[in-house]
Amino acid sequence: MNLAYIVIDTLRYDHIGANGNDWIETPNFDRFAAKALAYDRAFCASFPTIPYRTDVITGQYGGPFHPWKPLRHERQTLPWTLAQNGYATQLIHDTPHLVNGGHNFDWPFHAWTFVRGAEVDRDWIMDTDPWPDNWVRQSLFDCLDDQAAESGMLRSYARANRNRKKPEDWNCAKLFNTAAQFLKDNAKRDNFFLWVDCFDPHEPWDAPLEFMKKYDKRPGYDGRVDPRSLGSRNNPNLSNEARQHIKAQYSAKLTWMDHCFGQFLDALESTGLDKRTAVILTADHGTNVGERGSFGKGQPVREQEAHVPLFIRLPEGDTGRSNVIVQPQDFFPTILNILGEARPDGIEGHDILTPAREGGSGERQLALSGGSIERWQQASQNENAILFTAFDQEWSLEVAAKPENSKLVGLGALEYVQDKHPDIVAKLHAAAVDEIERRGTDPALMTWLRSGGEAAFPADANYWDGYPGPAGFRPYFGKLYTGE
Repeated sequence: MNLAYIVIDTLRYDHIGANGNDWIETPNFDRFAAKALAYDRAFCASFPTIPYRTDVITGQYGGPFHPWKPLRHERQTLPWTLAQNGYATQLIHDTPHLVNGGHNFDWPFHAWTFVRGAEVDRDWIMDTDPWPDNWVRQSLFDCLDDQAAESGMLRSYARANRNRKKPEDWNCAKLFNTAAQFLKDNAKRDNFFLWVDCFDPHEPWDAPLEFMKKYDKRPGYDGRVDPRSLGSRNNPNLSNEARQHIKAQYSAKLTWMDHCFGQFLDALESTGLDKRTAVILTADHGTNVGERGSFGKGQPVREQEAHVPLFIRLPEGDTGRSNVIVQPQDFFPTILNILGEARPDGIEGHDILTPAREGGSGERQLALSGGSIERWQQASQNENAILFTAFDQEWSLEVAAKPENSKLVGLGALEYVQDKHPDIVAKLHAAAVDEIERRGTDPALMTWLRSGGEAAFPADANYWDGYPGPAGFRPYFGKLYTGE
């Protein structure tokens, strides 16, 4: 059997028709989901892009002690494990971070293809920074100065898309066209593992004109976007109309990505590979689209960022919905189970297929999501600082060192209710602390956490693994990311 793992960057669980959304068009996701197992309790763990993918590819718990850093060559990985069992492994991605600045996510695969054009793709140097054809100033954003359109990330994005003239020139279209071609070129295979890594609908939130016009219905609007809105979307001076336009940007980019995904789905079915290829479709994290007045992802990692869609489509045709709690470490053992391969030592995730098929709840009772443990240092100065977020079947708890400083909210809600449910806060906080200790957090950090932050914060806590170190890689990558 073959298997394709498709991860979408910045895709919210509740913005897909198959998950109950009734205002965003996702016909191809819905078509795929109709023949798949759907998981309603999948959450990211390490956050965001590179830490998440490290969780998936290693099958080990990264957060909170795995910051954004390259994939170490000596680590056991999913594609390498499959290659040793006779599978041909292919990576197709337009997510620049996988190889940008030496992140090394190409090395475990037999072959890899990088589709250019996404944000922070450093593909060209020019005397000028020409705008793509779909960018234009709009009076709606005249409250913003031109510097909002001149960040290093937007400038590199503009240069990478300087020749973009028609929809098929966009990186998302090229990505899924490449993935579709892979299926056509391997239509007779029964032993491939394909990882498709799609950066859309990540920022910047622009899309081809026809897709923007689906969601911004202003009279005379032609579908173009103002780059100032892409670079300063959380400016407090924006009008309600401007904020509605920014919401339309995300919806349009999501529908555009769904349209491109349709190319892959068509090829899967036309080649007959759907009869012998399992496909996992998920996302690394979500984002805020106006919730609590915010656009984009951030910290702490709340439900809008952590709750992701997950569908597993099998040749056997299993369908239905499952409340099994899923974290990205679970994909490694689940993929091995689907393919009938043995699980190697050192994998920390759980198989999520068997309990979903049997209607069970699975082994995991709690999901943890958050950035690296560097953020914990802030808590030594601020007792209200949120360390990470815990999710169960009903609740989300933003965990502070002390239970009484933690914040509780029901899944699908925005109102904090910790004062109404102190017993639930205490129970979830205790379970979250136990779980993060079980995942291997440094004992000195656990001593600090179990003291409610009263003990001295350990200055030499082990969370960097010594490679490549904060004095080397981090400042270097920071300059790459901002386009300096």
